[in-house]
Amino acid sequence: MTLKELYESNVDVKESQIPEEWKESFNKFIFGSTCLAETNEDGTIKEFIYYACDFRSWYFQNKEAIERDIKIDQITNK
Repeated sequence: MTLKELYESNVDVKESQIPEEWKESFNKFIFGSTCLAETNEDGTIKEFIYYACDFRSWYFQNKEAIERDIKIDQITNK
């Protein structure tokens, strides 16, 4: 699922759904925000889950660059 599809689905986003090339930007934006933690049976954190509203705010701030990258990927993968 692309970042645009995640944005349009308006659901909470798992850390693993953020592409590597966008993780630094997203982590800087989300720092200090509330999130959920998916845990293993032993109570250790498996993965963070971020609220849709926070993800959508970050996406909106980076929309032009994200959608440009999606178009480039679509063109080069044809």
